Amino acid sequence: MQGQRGKRGCGWRPVLLLLGLAVVESATAGPWLDPGDTGLRHDLQLLADHGVIGTPLTVWPLSWGDIAAQINGRDQVPEAAIGALARVRSRLRSEALSGGLHLGAEASLGTEARLIRDFEDLPRQKGEIAAGLDWTGDRTAVRLVAQFVADPDDDRELRADGSYAGLALGNWMLAAAMTDRWWGPGWQGSMILSNNARPIPAFTIDRNSTAPFESKWLHWIGHWDFTTLWGFLESDRAVPDARFFGMRFTARPARWLEIGLSRTATWCGEGRPCGFDTFIDLLAGKDNAGDNVSAEDEPGNQLAGYDLRLTGAGFDVPVALYAQRIGEDEQDLAPSLFLTQAGIETWGGLGTLGDYRLYLEVADTLCGGNITGDGTPDCAYEHSIYQTGMRYRGRSIGHSLDNDAEVWTLGAMLNVDAGNTWVASLAAGDLNREGEPGTTNTVAAVETRYRSASLVHRRRLSFGELQGAVGYENFDNRVTGATDEEWRVSLTWRHRL
Repeated sequence: MQGQRGKRGCGWRPVLLLLGLAVVESATAGPWLDPGDTGLRHDLQLLADHGVIGTPLTVWPLSWGDIAAQINGRDQVPEAAIGALARVRSRLRSEALSGGLHLGAEASLGTEARLIRDFEDLPRQKGEIAAGLDWTGDRTAVRLVAQFVADPDDDRELRADGSYAGLALGNWMLAAAMTDRWWGPGWQGSMILSNNARPIPAFTIDRNSTAPFESKWLHWIGHWDFTTLWGFLESDRAVPDARFFGMRFTARPARWLEIGLSRTATWCGEGRPCGFDTFIDLLAGKDNAGDNVSAEDEPGNQLAGYDLRLTGAGFDVPVALYAQRIGEDEQDLAPSLFLTQAGIETWGGLGTLGDYRLYLEVADTLCGGNITGDGTPDCAYEHSIYQTGMRYRGRSIGHSLDNDAEVWTLGAMLNVDAGNTWVASLAAGDLNREGEPGTTNTVAAVETRYRSASLVHRRRLSFGELQGAVGYENFDNRVTGATDEEWRVSLTWRHRL
């Protein structure tokens, strides 16, 4: 974390104590549901808001087995959730959770990839082709993906993104994975971990079933989830081969409330301390150079914070408010200098046509800016030692806007009963609005006015799925007055990848 132009850790001892209460339960392995399908997320959120499932939905990937166990045999549901339940069940059948070996393929073609990404999984490059296989057993799950991309930004034409091998021990899945993750309630982005950057190779631990504690003392926490990852960053960075650590606890203590606590860090790497004692100092927040640790022993660069989602669905009011605040500094063992995201959403039915959702979201990545106030520029996702910052292969690991931005997004989605989805968005704001000119910001080197429009359609086919997207992005350089306009079009076919 950033403090006096350096980074400072977040004291999270109460949270670590809470996470230490985790128990092991019986479960079998099941495939994961990766982030990227906005329509499916909308349906799952409808089911959660109407009490059909209790799974926390602000931490991805999700466990298909956990969702399947809760909707099996559920025929009596609120009228507003009937369409969503049917579509999720149809998706479950197509995923063939009975286990065994399955093959998949994906191909996409388009113009320039979208620079500012959101939850929807769109192609990262102009052309991509992939083939894969997955196998699910009683205690194991494996997915192997081989991908070739044309004209890659990071010069990696061959990739294995989306691959994993996992082993279930009790109710926990231990895995080696290269999968996308999304932590937070936002639709346009996450302040701490999103699918903006390519997935970081990591060892991971995820909970399979999110069922509440059986203990009467802890049952009030409701459905809960916990995930942690130990990742490996690339060699081509200021501190080569640095490590990435992350953990998140999410709970639904009430039908109308979901809360999340997140923490990430980059540490270790060439020329930096990497021992167990260093990692313990990192966990304890002892990484404030000149304060509680020497500069040569400073363990790493950290982010930490919380998010919540409040919904009125339990009172038949189709409105939800959500917010995420992630600290880039630490003061008195608590996060400070927050990056802030907030939004409001509503939803409903359109008769036989399907279900819709609308949201308005704002993101402020200026440290301490809090949307309306002044803040500290050149702070978010930066570090005085780990100068590549919280980035992986040229993209921010957190929000796709990178630092010092303020952008408003209006989004809409429609899920047709046949399982097809329309997703549209409009966005406007400022990128790098107070930062000094530099090259670390991955979307704008100087202050830039940003505007965009996007339309995505997913259509279920008898064999696979077709996704078409068209988007427009406008960048007005406030320093030179130059304008860069881009129309972005892509077409993707995928089958079980």
